[in-house]
Amino acid sequence: MSQAAPPLLSIDDVSLEFRTRSGTVRALQHVGLAIARGEIVGLVGESGSGKSVLCYALLGLSDRAARITSGSIRFDGIDLRAASERELQDLRGREIGMVFQNPRAALNPIRSIGRQLEDVLQRHHAIRAQDLRERAVACLREVAIADPERRFDAYPFELSGGMCQRVMIALAMSSRPRLLIADEPTTGLDVTTQAAVLALIRERARADRVATLLITHDLALAADFCDRIVVMHAGHVVETGPTARLFAAPRHPYTQALIASTPAGRASLDELRPIAGGLPDLRRADLPSCRFVERCPRALPSCHDALRHVRAHVTEDFACSNPLPAS
Repeated sequence: MSQAAPPLLSIDDVSLEFRTRSGTVRALQHVGLAIARGEIVGLVGESGSGKSVLCYALLGLSDRAARITSGSIRFDGIDLRAASERELQDLRGREIGMVFQNPRAALNPIRSIGRQLEDVLQRHHAIRAQDLRERAVACLREVAIADPERRFDAYPFELSGGMCQRVMIALAMSSRPRLLIADEPTTGLDVTTQAAVLALIRERARADRVATLLITHDLALAADFCDRIVVMHAGHVVETGPTARLFAAPRHPYTQALIASTPAGRASLDELRPIAGGLPDLRRADLPSCRFVERCPRALPSCHDALRHVRAHVTEDFACSNPLPAS
């Protein structure tokens, strides 16, 4: 019997902190996840849970104040933590594509979108100068931009938010990357445009077997789009599993609370259950081992056992001293 192929992206036991004037922010603690080729994984959690921090860490784009204190990040066997800046630059854009959450801010406002596509193509491929425009127009056509020959010369301010996001996807997919990271790709878009953008990402992921990481705070969106979901809370991964199983039988109280606070499938707003409290201050010296414990109705004394909690993150698909019963 052949063994399963190793994951394309593997993040294992990663901890990261920020040194600030007001103290050390322990933004990530013992985080782990893996993505296989062709798999779409959703990374979900409230704003401030560490989703984007993890994304920038794996790309080597963390703030200068950030420091990874433990763990490994490997892409197709390459140790990204040990890679040089030149090696990371070669991987970014060519092997790893990125769709940022604010396309207008990510796009160069004084350069046409066609020229920006040409820049990316020229950086990562040996394409003749006379063929660049044709290739860039083809990239715009692949993301269903109407009249791509004319849009080639447009500037970001001349395009709608949804059109700018399509351009970002074209930029990210232009080099046929093997890993695509989409950080809140539907922020600020209307529902119809959201669906179109996500369908486009999924179509490209399926067609080219691209490993895709969707970062979102919208659990309902992740449920419709992802094969598997990773739930983060305050820098911890608290649960991960296939989407259908995670929604049918959440094990961690935070996952259950997230699902209960999601409007999808509710007959009325009265059925929504807001999550009490807020994220803990990650500068605290007395942070509990489980960072959800102060908001959790199922908390036990053992939830404060640091060793138990850390080992749960490393060895299980959920991290809870008192998990909900499996159905």
